[in-house]
Amino acid sequence: MQPLTFDKKLTYFFNVVSATLWFCCFARFLILLPLVGRRFLPGGIADFFHVCSLFPLIGAVLLIVLGHKSVSSSIWSITGGLKMAWICYGVIFPHPKIAKHTTYSILITAWCTQYLTHFTYYAFRVRMRYSPALLRWFEFNNFYLTFPLQTAAEMLMLFLSLAFVEEGSYYEGVLKAAFISYIPVAYFTWGHLKRRRITHTTVRATSTQSDDLSIPPVTSEQLVNQQ
Repeated sequence: MQPLTFDKKLTYFFNVVSATLWFCCFARFLILLPLVGRRFLPGGIADFFHVCSLFPLIGAVLLIVLGHKSVSSSIWSITGGLKMAWICYGVIFPHPKIAKHTTYSILITAWCTQYLTHFTYYAFRVRMRYSPALLRWFEFNNFYLTFPLQTAAEMLMLFLSLAFVEEGSYYEGVLKAAFISYIPVAYFTWGHLKRRRITHTTVRATSTQSDDLSIPPVTSEQLVNQQ
């Protein structure tokens, strides 16, 4: 195994830290929910969860700064990260009462499951150049469960927040526009996730059928570019 360069070490470190924090967040959620119930859950996890929500955006920016990805190829990751940050700090944080709703627990479950898997997968890929088969399968298939859950939870969070916004205000219009836009955006996102899964499955099948000596080694740059 070749030693990692500084930028690859930094990428690996970021993935490990992110996976660890998402795991801790999910573990804390699973412990607190049966102890305090959903109405008191935000007091014990909201700050931690909202900080974790920034890591996808930070990761996308990090890959651009390190030169692993261009800005144009990172639009999808950046917009997704900005959406998560806005949901937490622009929708839930100003209106903490909506976090007592069951939807908040569903949102935590969906995001934690998705990003714990995501960062763990890429930590393996960057450091070891491979990942366990089960982890690889879950990375490219978990969206069948997590995407519908998080989309429904995010939309309901937006809907609930409207009750606490001044009627006729500019921000009410923003929330309503964002709520309506979720339907077409979710449609295109679902298609993107399915194409990503099919592309990965096709590449894996081709690699499996080929002679190992004829397959060029996958570089760490290519691995981080897939994030």
